Amino acid sequence: MISDDSHPPRIVGGGINTGATQQPVVVTQMLGVDSNTPTREEDLRARFLSFDPLFDRNANLVAHQLVLRGQIAAPDAPPELKQMDEDMLLTGLYSLVRGGVTGPLPLFVEIGTDILFSDILSELNHPRVVWRVNLSNEHELARALALQDAGLTFCPSLDATHPLLRDSVGAWRYLACRADCAPPGGPVQLVVEGIATGAQTNWPAHTWFKPAAMPVEPAQTGNSQEKAMQLDLLRIALGQSVDMLISFFRLNPGMAPRLLAIANSPAGGLSRPAESAAHALVMLGSQRASRVAALLALSGAHPAGTTRHHVVTALTRALFMGKITRLCAPTENAASAFVIGLLSIAAHILALPPESLARTLGVSDAAARALTGKPSPATDLLQLVHACETNDADTLAAYSGKLGIPLHQISVSYLDALIAASALDTALL
Repeated sequence: MISDDSHPPRIVGGGINTGATQQPVVVTQMLGVDSNTPTREEDLRARFLSFDPLFDRNANLVAHQLVLRGQIAAPDAPPELKQMDEDMLLTGLYSLVRGGVTGPLPLFVEIGTDILFSDILSELNHPRVVWRVNLSNEHELARALALQDAGLTFCPSLDATHPLLRDSVGAWRYLACRADCAPPGGPVQLVVEGIATGAQTNWPAHTWFKPAAMPVEPAQTGNSQEKAMQLDLLRIALGQSVDMLISFFRLNPGMAPRLLAIANSPAGGLSRPAESAAHALVMLGSQRASRVAALLALSGAHPAGTTRHHVVTALTRALFMGKITRLCAPTENAASAFVIGLLSIAAHILALPPESLARTLGVSDAAARALTGKPSPATDLLQLVHACETNDADTLAAYSGKLGIPLHQISVSYLDALIAASALDTALL
């Protein structure tokens, strides 16, 4: 069961008993459509939302942009298809706003100018939502400024050739720019899109950056979309609240059966079976819900045999590192060690460079150093667990002396972690 406590000596856990909770309902009414006919749930389930990260120059996570993944219309697609994508995005946002947008970071949402002249924005207004829009004429500019005066927040795109937009730079809190634009002056918060690594020094120190998307080969599109969903879930699991996790599964119900399987298994540690994904997350509590969701993010909805082995290995490392940290370091470091162990194999599973994974997830400096192999106490623990996996007696003896932990206690802790993590394999079948 998912626990890193050192007392009793074996790794145990327990559920958090709660009353039955109401299963959140998927919003199936399309926004912006003059019809009372609900959208087919199959259409909603074919798509899902994710949160693309925005970073500052020091690679710190500063904001997210809400993105519709999956069946996204091509740039040259008919307007009707693009409108459908926008409707789906706003429908998902409506679910999030109704459920409560959590976290302190701004959430950027890109919309078309037609939405400016509807009532939808007032229905979706939230203090952390920033509307990203490309303004092209005086009429749209005046409307956006009026809505901003009414309490909404906008991030228009800078067009240096458009005098109206150029002259209105000082009116905005946020301003989007292409990487090939010249930065405007003033205190406005710039958001640069499509920036290449190494080119960030050409922009003011306070600039935010949205990295360029990596090209995807057509034959790999399906697999890439699945990996993108797993990465989205992992990011939410590590950095957001239980409410945000519930919103994720509300929008991606196809992932819920596997979440229930993990939560209801001995690895989840529930005292009684959960009836739904939302129920399981509430019963697990914040920390264990995060860890169960992270395990699902690593495994995916339909893990193959090799993936199951990798995820069980990740949980073994997490349990062991949390246990050892409690034996040789302050208790509050154990949770961080657990996460580092869990993520130690994530770069391989998600096919990402460790540096990119650490930056995308916004992990702590200590975790980033360990995941990228730089010297640190957590890196030492990863080397220790690797020595346990390979039965490297010399390395185990060296770390036993360095950490001040008897060799037999290291062996017992690893065996306990291995036995506890093995229960996860059945849940992943």
